Amino acid sequence: MKAPDYPSNEASRLAALQSTLLLDTPPEERFDRVTRLAAQLFDVPICLVSLVDSDRQWFKSCYGLDASETGRDISFCGHAILGPNVFVVEDTLTDERFADNPLVTGGPNIRFYAGAPLADLEGYRLGTLCLIDSTPRTFSEKQQQALRDFADIVEREFRYQELNSYYADRTRALNILNDIALDTSGNLDNRIERALAIACQYLNIDTAIVSQIEGEAYTILWHHERQTPSLENGLTLPLAQTYCAILMNQPDVLAIDHMATSPYRDLPCYQLFGLESYLAAPIWVNGEAVGTLNFSSTEPRLPGFSETEKTFVSLLARWVADLIQQQDQAETLDKLVSNAPGMLYQYRLWPDGHSSFPYTSEGIRRIFGLTANDVVDDATPAFKRIHQEDMQRVFESIQSSAETLEPWETRYRIMTPAGHWRWIEGKANPEKLPEGSILWHGYIVDIDERQKNEEMKNQFVSTVSHELRTPLTSIAGSLGLILGGVTGDITEKTRQMLNITRRNADQLRALIDDLLDIEKLASGNMLIVMEQHPIADVVSTAVEHIQSYANQKHVQLRLKESSTGLEANIDPQRFQQAIANLLSNAVKFSPPHEDVTIEIRQTGDQAMVEVSDKGTGVPESFRERIFEKFAQADGSSARAKEGTGLGLAITKQLMNAMGGDVGYESEEGAGAMFWLSIPIQGPADNE
Repeated sequence: MKAPDYPSNEASRLAALQSTLLLDTPPEERFDRVTRLAAQLFDVPICLVSLVDSDRQWFKSCYGLDASETGRDISFCGHAILGPNVFVVEDTLTDERFADNPLVTGGPNIRFYAGAPLADLEGYRLGTLCLIDSTPRTFSEKQQQALRDFADIVEREFRYQELNSYYADRTRALNILNDIALDTSGNLDNRIERALAIACQYLNIDTAIVSQIEGEAYTILWHHERQTPSLENGLTLPLAQTYCAILMNQPDVLAIDHMATSPYRDLPCYQLFGLESYLAAPIWVNGEAVGTLNFSSTEPRLPGFSETEKTFVSLLARWVADLIQQQDQAETLDKLVSNAPGMLYQYRLWPDGHSSFPYTSEGIRRIFGLTANDVVDDATPAFKRIHQEDMQRVFESIQSSAETLEPWETRYRIMTPAGHWRWIEGKANPEKLPEGSILWHGYIVDIDERQKNEEMKNQFVSTVSHELRTPLTSIAGSLGLILGGVTGDITEKTRQMLNITRRNADQLRALIDDLLDIEKLASGNMLIVMEQHPIADVVSTAVEHIQSYANQKHVQLRLKESSTGLEANIDPQRFQQAIANLLSNAVKFSPPHEDVTIEIRQTGDQAMVEVSDKGTGVPESFRERIFEKFAQADGSSARAKEGTGLGLAITKQLMNAMGGDVGYESEEGAGAMFWLSIPIQGPADNE
């Protein structure tokens, strides 16, 4: 008797057999159907699906035989898997390899054997579909082809088995990756080291490393070892001495199943570390390979790393890359935030009314004397620092921003850790979240010095303006008397000089009046007396007062009342002042002999007063500053016009104080239309 030889790829073949998950499994009809039909077709008593294991042949399907396995050393199938063709022994007693085989001399008394090898997708011959008879017989080529056809059916079932295993393993791999991604507990080190441990268990491999590669230096950032630890984080090696030097020369996954039989066996890294199997993927951040995720073992990988395992490592490397990128971005943001003035924050107002600061920068220590943890769940500690007189205004501004989703901007005082009151300013943009919360993103800065400087400046302007108003009034009155002839006749040249002086005095007095008005508005001391009043009456009065100025400029004022009888709750004097400012600007910027149109109309529940001119329009570069104090367009034509730059700023604050608004529409070079709006109070007749 001759025992069967072993195939040259025996180790890989056995690994492939194990991976089918067929050994020692219960009978299945899909295989029994084939052996039953084949036995009937070929008229033999026994037909088997035999799998050749390391020291046995095990029968997945067994027709006509009670045994489930026999030793490999006496097996016929062990001979059959040595070649690709059907293996036939027509009479065992005439074949010296089998004449004294126990399966021939004893039960089942084999005298005839024909076995077709069964191979997997990789070509590994795992076993046979074999026919057995207790009497000798011939087996034609046609019969061998028929047996091969039956064997192909069994191989197709192997393919299904492999596909099932493939998809099952793929599902398992994706589930593991999903679990890793969803595990957000702990810091970055904890998360990556847990992931490496899970990956080692899934891959059944000894060592996992996340490395950083800078130039020719290879540094271990994180690692996991299933055996006795021999590595440490922070260890740096020359890149050329590592397997990753091979990986960096290609853009994707590198899999080495058996280093000793690979093209890389002569490299220094193999001589130095002796690792036989290696699976790795580069870690890409912002288009640059910054390191590797690699798994290795001192044992060969048989039958080899699967496509699922390669995909697993590639996807895990992307996850690691995302974490590294997030950490880099967070560190960069922290550096920027730490150098930003004041504090950056997120403030969240919940539907039940409680609030918190989900995020605050370190600036909260400088502003409130608190830490981020003090307010992460409850904003109360920060609100307790606000001055009692400012508290209601702050709450109202937050509520208004929450309801309108308009940006929040407020100045208020807080108590510092040193026990002093300081002015701060906050600005933030709100965002409504799906569950009803409002989340603001913004910043708070210390403006105490600026606030004090503004108060000093306003006080200075107010004092100087009051001190100048009395002598200017006296000067203007005296000039009027002189020009009226009270002091006697004056020469024409003297009259011209006095007229120039009076105009300059009038302009200076107008400037002082504007300065006083803007100071009163800023300090809240402007007296606003609201009453129900017809809009048209106020507009007509303003037009009458500006008429002489329009005549000097040769500009025609045209009043149009599209909606009559409109009334609103206004301060007539201040509303007239706002209209006069718009009329003055329109006349000032209108070319001679052109019209300035004033229209009164109703839009919804608003009364609108529109002042249109045919001047040069508002320059694009000036539009963002047009309602700021002392703002004037930089164009030479604009600068040639007299004015303080306070008119529109005063108009805006007057309208806001009365519950109205001001705005404009303009096309540069084609005139402008400025409008005032005020809520209508009471009935109106529309024409």
